[in-house]
Amino acid sequence: MELGLNVLFASIQIIFAILVLMILILATLAIRSWSKGNNLISRFADENKFHSMTIVLPTWNEEILILSKLKDILIQDYPKNLLEVIVIDAGSSDSTLKIVNNWKNNYDFSSGLKFKLIEEGKRMGKSVSINRAFSEADESSEILMMSDIDCRLSPGTLKSISDNFLDPSIGAVTARQILLNRDFSALTKYESNYRDFYTKIRIAESKLDSTPIFHGECSAYRRSSIEGYKIVENSNADDSQMAVITRIAGYKAIYDENITFYEMAPPDSKSSRIQKIRRAQGLSRHFWRNKNLLFSREIGNFRRIISLEFSLHIFLPWFVILGFISGFCHIGSIIFLDYYSHEVWKFYLFEQILLLIDITVITLLLFGRLNINFPLSTTVYAFYQYMIILFISQIRILSGNSLHLWQQVSEVRESLRDYDENIKK
Repeated sequence: MELGLNVLFASIQIIFAILVLMILILATLAIRSWSKGNNLISRFADENKFHSMTIVLPTWNEEILILSKLKDILIQDYPKNLLEVIVIDAGSSDSTLKIVNNWKNNYDFSSGLKFKLIEEGKRMGKSVSINRAFSEADESSEILMMSDIDCRLSPGTLKSISDNFLDPSIGAVTARQILLNRDFSALTKYESNYRDFYTKIRIAESKLDSTPIFHGECSAYRRSSIEGYKIVENSNADDSQMAVITRIAGYKAIYDENITFYEMAPPDSKSSRIQKIRRAQGLSRHFWRNKNLLFSREIGNFRRIISLEFSLHIFLPWFVILGFISGFCHIGSIIFLDYYSHEVWKFYLFEQILLLIDITVITLLLFGRLNINFPLSTTVYAFYQYMIILFISQIRILSGNSLHLWQQVSEVRESLRDYDENIKK
């Protein structure tokens, strides 16, 4: 009975370990293979051509950043007569609206810039705000873009986005994130590490076909590619939702690594955890909602991309967590069921190998957690943390606990405010 239980836990652990390795190996091979594709993103660039564009800025209690964000948009070298800026406020209780109205009353609109302030009155979620703002955008705007208040665009971002849309096959564009506080702490280093891996996937997917995951901090859509589409509200991942609908409409949704935006990573574990779980919930719902695409032959290579992302975001966290649980059960069965005889260890050599692997993984996780510089420790720990986040997010979804109303991280906004002030100096 005891011997059978011991073998059972070991066997289960091996099965989940094999499944995890298969997904990760497939992801690695896919990145290498897809990255060999032609990068045609910039071939239509023309310094004399610009698209009309609406930029939506969702706000909620953004008094310390709203002015610097407006400046962030307006210092872009882009014809102001082709720009519309929409600030849509979700019932701010601070002085955000007062600041925006004062700015509006004092700004010189002779350049042709269009501006609109939409007051929702109460907070209903970012997806609700985006739906309304896009529906009320100027009818002449060919590109609908959204950008978060707590991110900063690199010089030339709007022009680079517009250049991408000169390619008639492209319907959506997102940019590469750069963390301003990458080396601030071990936590921000882990954040950068796991994002670097997924950045490689986004680039590879774009070269093969399209990427189903976008950065809402800086994402733009050809109006005709999302015409008549309404974001699923109270579900998050509004940026990625529109990326997929763009691809279904027959356009490409690409990640342009040459366009960058800057933001601060949450500096403490609590705020980082909340932000990640909310984002993970959105992506989990996003891929589950589009599971029918796994069997659609009409979307070509995008089907392969959806299959990979579905495996990484839906299956992989369960395989990892269940593998860890069975591994600890296996170790516990050895310790507490008294399997210490020479004959048992000699006969069950595979268990010795399995324990050696367990000890290695645990050591790497411990070194990563303690920020000890050791090969692979940071990568392994960042990967494990993200799997935990995805797993928790899905458990919360199953239990009916939704985090669709995003929570501000005051430390992030204060750090960005300090950054903005230093730039002024």
